[in-house]
Amino acid sequence: MVKEIAQKFLDKLFVKYTLHSNINTQSTFQFASYADSIDACAIKVVLFSDDIGSVLVAFAAHNGLDFETLASVTKRKLALDSGQNMKSQLRGFSIRNLPPFGRLFHIPMIADEGLLGHQRYLIDVGLGDSFIEIDRKGFYTLFQGAKKQAFTRSSPEKNEQTSHAKDDVKNEDERKAGVNSLLTMPVIEAQFKEGIRLPAMPEVARKLVMMKTSNKFELIDLVDLIESDPVISAKIIAYSSSPFFSYQGKLDTLQEAIYHVLGIELTLNIALAIALGEQFKGPLKGPVGAMSVWRQGVYAAVLAQSIATKLPNTTLKPGTAYLYGLIHNIGFLALGHVFPKKFSTFNKSVALKQELPLEMLEKHVLGVSHTSVGALLMDAWGLPEQFKRVVENHHNDSYQGADEELVHILVLTNVLLKSIQVGDAKDTMLPLHLLEKYNLKEKELMDLLEIVLQWHDNLDHLASQLVA
Repeated sequence: MVKEIAQKFLDKLFVKYTLHSNINTQSTFQFASYADSIDACAIKVVLFSDDIGSVLVAFAAHNGLDFETLASVTKRKLALDSGQNMKSQLRGFSIRNLPPFGRLFHIPMIADEGLLGHQRYLIDVGLGDSFIEIDRKGFYTLFQGAKKQAFTRSSPEKNEQTSHAKDDVKNEDERKAGVNSLLTMPVIEAQFKEGIRLPAMPEVARKLVMMKTSNKFELIDLVDLIESDPVISAKIIAYSSSPFFSYQGKLDTLQEAIYHVLGIELTLNIALAIALGEQFKGPLKGPVGAMSVWRQGVYAAVLAQSIATKLPNTTLKPGTAYLYGLIHNIGFLALGHVFPKKFSTFNKSVALKQELPLEMLEKHVLGVSHTSVGALLMDAWGLPEQFKRVVENHHNDSYQGADEELVHILVLTNVLLKSIQVGDAKDTMLPLHLLEKYNLKEKELMDLLEIVLQWHDNLDHLASQLVA
């Protein structure tokens, strides 16, 4: 499918993007209206040709293309090209919905100056139903080498209509979201207090927590404890066999996995995360289903651990950051288990409204936040206060108090992951006060993210081992 072709092309260029799927637009105007509703600039691309050859002309979708000006600034007799003789070159993309992928199509590009200066851009990669969102850096990567000239006319009437359409989209979503929420905190608190449908704290997890907090145990104690739960033991062996760890031999036992690949601390943290998470039987698929939660957890674990190594003068163990990266969204798993039908409804709502912040959907549709539910779960299971603090505040960049380094690492981790379409942070702007607080540079963090992005196939495989 062309969507996959587009994603592979952008991955090859290391362009970060967010995929918007299942969006129904029937015209360029609706495409531009949807882009405006998420504060992005919709890029329209038209194929032209003359005796010299073909060219892709890109401009903002809400502007009108001025053919006379285009001919004047290019000094070419360009005419619209139907693309009939270029189907193989266009790689299956529709002539009506071409993306600005000049390098992929081997066609030079011309960009209207009206495209310059936006923070975010939207590209059609389907038939009006799938879009890819990129940032300014991604835009300049795509248009590197393209000529920038002015050849469009702005339409005040269209801009006004688009503005109204943007308001209509938001108002409609808010009206729908305002209808009776699926859950309330008093209901959840009562359920958790009475232990209704809530799994008991696993004994293996309890003992693993004791090992972690006391840090007084022998390797054989850890091996014996994990082996007492065949599911956890099998998952750790499968996890350590992932290509991510690049171990060339075959791992048949837990001891081999610990000795040759994971080490003691990482094994303990992964085992604890699995012991806590495996209790829940909610929806597997969907944007907040178990597969997505574990996938985001694996990405967050690797990135949070990397960020922890960059903090100056800290006593925080990188392995602890890894653990909380894995489990910080456990509230979603608990909701899916205790309220399967209502959570399934919410899961579907998120899938249909991916353009809206998850925080908004939690508030108006679900009625509760996964952070609050996760904190309730930590209380119900009697886990140390650190678990509650981190799970409850992992999106709170203003948090101050115990474990604030750990909380802030997860805040930064989630913001970074949001820029590559992983996770549920509300935006992709790194909090400057946290960068200053920990003497971190944005480029330094982006470099860490680039490494994670290069590992995405292996990380996806790791996540699949945890869900299996």
